[in-house]
Amino acid sequence: MKKFLCSILLVGSIFNMYSQTTCDCTLALNKVIVKIESDYPGFEEKTKDTLLYNNLKKQLVSEAKKTDTSNCLDVLLKFTTFFKDRHIWILPNEQESHEIKEVMSKPKQLNINIAAFKRNIKKSKDKLEGIWKDETYTVGVTKTGINEYTGFIIETTNPNWKPKEIKFQLNKENITYYLSDHSIYQDTFKLYEDYLLYINNLKSNFIKQNLDRKLDTAEVKNSVNELDGFYYKKLTEKSSLIKISSFNYPYVERIGKLIEVNKTAIENSENLIIDIRNNGGGTDDAYTKLLPLLATNPIRNIGIELLSTQGLIDGVTTYKDGLMKKDAEKNKDEIKELENRLTIYKENFGKFINLSRKDVTIDSVQINDRSPKQIIILVNDNVASAGENFLLKAKQSKKVKVMGIPTSGVLDYANAYFFKFACENYKLLLPTYRSLRLPQYPIDNIGIQPDIYIDKSITDWEQFAIDYLEN
Repeated sequence: MKKFLCSILLVGSIFNMYSQTTCDCTLALNKVIVKIESDYPGFEEKTKDTLLYNNLKKQLVSEAKKTDTSNCLDVLLKFTTFFKDRHIWILPNEQESHEIKEVMSKPKQLNINIAAFKRNIKKSKDKLEGIWKDETYTVGVTKTGINEYTGFIIETTNPNWKPKEIKFQLNKENITYYLSDHSIYQDTFKLYEDYLLYINNLKSNFIKQNLDRKLDTAEVKNSVNELDGFYYKKLTEKSSLIKISSFNYPYVERIGKLIEVNKTAIENSENLIIDIRNNGGGTDDAYTKLLPLLATNPIRNIGIELLSTQGLIDGVTTYKDGLMKKDAEKNKDEIKELENRLTIYKENFGKFINLSRKDVTIDSVQINDRSPKQIIILVNDNVASAGENFLLKAKQSKKVKVMGIPTSGVLDYANAYFFKFACENYKLLLPTYRSLRLPQYPIDNIGIQPDIYIDKSITDWEQFAIDYLEN
């Protein structure tokens, strides 16, 4: 079940099977209310105070009547945030605002002679000025003001871009970056030494060309990995560290390779620190290769219950139809399984379903013959969702301790996916199941508590962990 549900999220938005329309604020609020009341697995639990909930609806319905579409998102957020579940999001639909973004971000050209720039740039002593390159773009960066630089296209394999068009603008630590479709992305950046321009949240990087020294490929790769937050490092003779900044789907293969490449070193470390601070989650598949290094015994997994709703049925149907169109013969086993599930959903419409029919499953991890004797996992209040699920598994090991501060608390209602809800100007993210930990062991808005609390007086968490392990 887990594998299938993760796949839904991967395919992007799931569309309901009815016509879409642009909604004014009153209609949009009513549609969101109906959808959450019918599809949210936590609705009954979160609205036990019916007087409070009904008063909120009444207040927001009145407010929506006085609110135009451009300001309606604030009203919708007041409703969704009532449930205190960060797996519920209401967002403007990008398709609706696409035309405006295109007009606002129509590519501008820099008035520059590229041939002259290439000849003269070698004389510049400025670390930012020069020719920079990633897999798609070769960009020239030139100073265009006080503390202001402009990156322009020299050449590219992207047909949407032409030479001299402005790709980004830099000002101190801030960058205005134009994505592939010319839409604007605001971010911060780092200049790492003299050769790596790194865009932080986008996790994109440009390498400087024509340097006085030849860059070592491994050195560049290690620098990028460190900035991205995916790396292994030997800290002392006894202790090493592995940093994993995200369990998101695009990083599954990268995390697997990181563990595989450094497996011997990890196995031979007496102590291991796993730093997952600021890891907001993603998929459980991302950390499976870590478990054999951590586990000392089989891992107990608490089950889940899906709420059978029209939204879930439509989503599964859309996913199944996509598999059939892609390659029905190759995907026949999965298609048959989905059809069986759809039958169960339809027969139990409006009810909670435990597909495994088990409240607890036991995962018999094949434990490594060699592995660290002591393991610390560093966490903070930005660790969430799959990051917290990893901790629930890891904490069952006799040699693991969690160190830091309580995590974010986003795990009771999970496996969320986007769908449209008959208002084409918005899209809604909702979880599809509730954990069978509830109500005895809630985590939402509480977090997972560390075994060892790191107070505010401690600034170097890595050193604190080393001292704990070695002294």
